[in-house]
Amino acid sequence: MNLGLAALRFFSGVPDAVRDALLSGGHEKRYAKGDLLFMQDTPADKLFIVIDGWVKIYRTTPQGEEAVLALLKTGDAFGEASIFGHSLYPVSATAAEDAAVFEIPGHLLRAQAKASHEVMARVMDSMSRDLRNLQMENEHLALMSAPQRVGCLLLQFSSGTAGAGGSFTLPYDKSLAAARLGMKPETFSRALQALKPVGVSVDGPRVTVASFGALVDYCCTHCSALPGECPGAREGCDRAATCPGKKFIKISDK
Repeated sequence: MNLGLAALRFFSGVPDAVRDALLSGGHEKRYAKGDLLFMQDTPADKLFIVIDGWVKIYRTTPQGEEAVLALLKTGDAFGEASIFGHSLYPVSATAAEDAAVFEIPGHLLRAQAKASHEVMARVMDSMSRDLRNLQMENEHLALMSAPQRVGCLLLQFSSGTAGAGGSFTLPYDKSLAAARLGMKPETFSRALQALKPVGVSVDGPRVTVASFGALVDYCCTHCSALPGECPGAREGCDRAATCPGKKFIKISDK
C-alpha cells in the first residue's frame, strides 16, 4: 500500500479494507500543464484526487468563453458526480501546472460506498467544500475591493510561509490567478500595484509581503470566515469572539 496516498484527506476515517480496495483499484496518473482530464457533459466515470500540482476546474459557454471555478491542490478531490452512476461531469478539468492525480473508477467507488458509508461521507465532504468556497467567493465579490480580494489570495498562497513577513513564488500564472478571481489580467495587475502601501511588492512571479499582519488587517475585516474555514489562515491567526469580521494575528519574528 502507498502510505503517501493513504494519508490523503479523502481516505481519512475510511475503514482499512475499503481504503485498500480503493487504492489497489485506482491508479496514479501524471498530466502535463494544459492536459485535459475531462470535459463537461461527458460521462462521469472517475473520481480524482490531486497528489501534486494544480488542477483547473472550469465551465465554457457555447461561444467558447471560460469561467474558472476552482484551482485545486494536493488533497483536493473532484469528479464527485462519478459516485451516482450514469451522470455527466458538470465541469471540465485541466492541469493548470504539471500535476499528478489519483484516479478511482466510478464503479469501484460506488461498490465501496455500499461497503462503507464513510466513502459517501468523504464525497459529500468534498461537495460541501465546493459549496462553502462558492459562498465565500460570493461574499468576497459583494464586500471586498479588487485589491482586497487579491490580497486574500496572496495570504492563501503564503499560508505556509513562516515569520512576520516573507517572500514566495506564485504557484501558477498571474493570468490564471486573475481568471480564478473573475478579473481581467490588467485588473489583477492594477490590484497588485494598489497593495504597495500595504507592503506588497512583486517581481515577476515572486511576491514579497513586508507584514502578513498588515495584509490581514487590510483584507480580513471584510470576510466572515472562521479560522477553520480560512485557506489563508496562519499559525497563531485567530479571531476575537466579540468581532466576527476581524482576524487578530500573532506571528513570530523568527
